[in-house]
Amino acid sequence: MKPRGRLLLVFIIVVIVISYFVSLRRFSLSSEKSAFLMNTPVIVRVEGPDAIIAIDEIRRLDNLFNKFSPDSEITKLNRGEKINLSEDTVQCLKLAEEMKRLTNGAFDVGLGAGTGLRLDLGGIAKGYAVEKARHLLLKSGAKSGIIDMRSSIAVFGRRSWKIGIQHPREKDKLLGIVELQEGQALSTSGDYERGQHIVDPRTHKSARKCQSVTLVGTNAAQLDALSTAVFVLGSVKGLQLLEGLVEVEGLVVDAEGKISRTRGFKLL
Repeated sequence: MKPRGRLLLVFIIVVIVISYFVSLRRFSLSSEKSAFLMNTPVIVRVEGPDAIIAIDEIRRLDNLFNKFSPDSEITKLNRGEKINLSEDTVQCLKLAEEMKRLTNGAFDVGLGAGTGLRLDLGGIAKGYAVEKARHLLLKSGAKSGIIDMRSSIAVFGRRSWKIGIQHPREKDKLLGIVELQEGQALSTSGDYERGQHIVDPRTHKSARKCQSVTLVGTNAAQLDALSTAVFVLGSVKGLQLLEGLVEVEGLVVDAEGKISRTRGFKLL
């Protein structure tokens, strides 16, 4: 081979190698970040931009919604302060009110009777944060990923994700595995991690009709509120509610351990 031909060949090889590593850098880098926010471990795995942007978004919302923080907007509202609410607090409260109407009061972020209304977004905040983080990642050019806050999970992209549903009474046992696909979300409400922490807002007493509720749908915020409502309503009324909704499927373990589910809920 002539020297000129060899130089051309070397040049072509160098260009190919550089192009290969540039493409890896642009399209194949994985990013994973974790944190502890909203009293829950958070894991974000993304193909594309740095997963820290989702963590930062959840942290920002936690600062707005955390009823234990003296500087949060919810705390200030509960103190009776007049403040200009952020768009996210307004939207989350608006969605909570819609869920209250949909569930006939089985879900309600307003607590207290006779002593003044107090707001607690604990039954919807995680789902809202997961949904906002998912939209932010998509807007930032992420190709696929998962935002996992244990009780609230959302995925996006062509990849599917297998999620185990914990048995509410047997720590090392699964009820089954759910496969989440593009645009889907999952929410679980149960009494196995934090005890009887879910309150029936209509009676102000602990909800005791279920051991756990797992829902699959497309909007993590709505699912978070709905899983709480179904837990309060119990298996029969809860499943009746779900059967009337579009793109929401559920599995319920009642107080006696009986497992029921909607017709479209699939386990692997």
